[in-house]
Amino acid sequence: MSGYRTLHRHTEGQNNTNEASQQSDISTTSSSCPVFAVNFSPCQQTHVSKTTNAANANAQLKAPTRILTSSADGLIRAYSITDKSIKADVLDAAALSMKLEQVMLTSSDAQYDDSGENQESILGLGCAALSVIRNYVGEDTSAGEEIAAAMQLDGHVAIWKRAEQPAYPDSEASKNDAASTSASAISSPTVLKPEAELDIRGSTGTTMLLIPPQITGYSRHGVVIMVGNLDGSVSFICAGFGIPDSSKCNDTSKCSERGVVLDNIGSGNSIPLSLAVHPLNHLTFAVGRKDGTIDIYSAAGKGNGNGNGYGHGDDLYGQIRRCHHLTQHAGKPVRALIFTPDGSLLISGCDDGHIYIHDTSSFRQNDTIRMVAAIHNAHKGYILSVAVLPDSKRFVTSSADKTVKVWNVGTPNSGPVHTFDTGHEGMIWDISSSHDGHGRRCVSCSDDGFVQVYSCEE
Repeated sequence: MSGYRTLHRHTEGQNNTNEASQQSDISTTSSSCPVFAVNFSPCQQTHVSKTTNAANANAQLKAPTRILTSSADGLIRAYSITDKSIKADVLDAAALSMKLEQVMLTSSDAQYDDSGENQESILGLGCAALSVIRNYVGEDTSAGEEIAAAMQLDGHVAIWKRAEQPAYPDSEASKNDAASTSASAISSPTVLKPEAELDIRGSTGTTMLLIPPQITGYSRHGVVIMVGNLDGSVSFICAGFGIPDSSKCNDTSKCSERGVVLDNIGSGNSIPLSLAVHPLNHLTFAVGRKDGTIDIYSAAGKGNGNGNGYGHGDDLYGQIRRCHHLTQHAGKPVRALIFTPDGSLLISGCDDGHIYIHDTSSFRQNDTIRMVAAIHNAHKGYILSVAVLPDSKRFVTSSADKTVKVWNVGTPNSGPVHTFDTGHEGMIWDISSSHDGHGRRCVSCSDDGFVQVYSCEE
């Protein structure tokens, strides 16, 4: 039996309603509020309670994962996703419980109307860019607080911080009820205002990325945001949060001043539409542009960018240079761009529906980047997003043609290994994959207001 299936469909227009009624009406009810971005959090609730009885059925359940969405109503929503069944043959779209836990406001002055009746008049522009990281450097993959950032179309950036999650199940009540969600347990979400706000003039309003500390290592500058600008440049801006490192400094108050621009690169080029950071080489990143070109920049050529030279990372701002200029997509905007988790490949998709794959396994030695695959007409519309599954062997694309497709990096020209019957009625703006150790899943969001979770188990 194929492991590819839709696990859950959810519309943000039904956040506070009974879950059973959501599932019964979900095929015919659609939210009028488009969802622009979705991210799996790297800070899922992975701590298992030591007091949990191993013989209890609850011990067989996976701890909840967490996703964040950004909608046209200007709200960021945080959901917990819990498996409702451990049976392998569950094929319906209600195999998961998806609970709204937090509503994150993009301004400290904003108010949240729980009824939703006056929300449009209270809140401003929606956020087209959303990024989430785990703020920790060390061997413990479950340690570290979650930092999320969202950018509005006017360049306003809101940043939230959430502490590590407690043990799961985190209370006696949740231990007894973890296997199922009771309709009576539906409650209003907590409201979270931003920890910090920035207004970035001249930004695209759609291109923003937090750099994970697992890539930068401990830095005196703290967490850094990459922002695409209308003049073609990419700015590196201090977020104002220190990076804890068990081997160096656990004081998160030590960082550069919030809003300080550490570097500005690529001015005079076409507008940046997508950003991708190399997972191994410090300060190595790719920029997909409106004119269809892809520029790869790096400070790794200075001898510090092997992913281990964290001690030199703070000294590399100002030394970043363009090392490659790719033109295969020329003339067609590149909106989808990502490196595989092992750093060996760069996958890109553009408005003509084509996908190109480049070998980036050895470019840090200034080798020529070689195109290893081209998938023409992979989609019948704009390719809007791409995500790679944790094994680096498969990737997932979403498109304006309302489809989500899974591809094998080893045999891309054989066609997609699976095309999901999404049921989306609008273009699928974003796709995100789960992080290593938490199953092979992906989640999509669309113009029609639906968020869908899929299983990609082979």
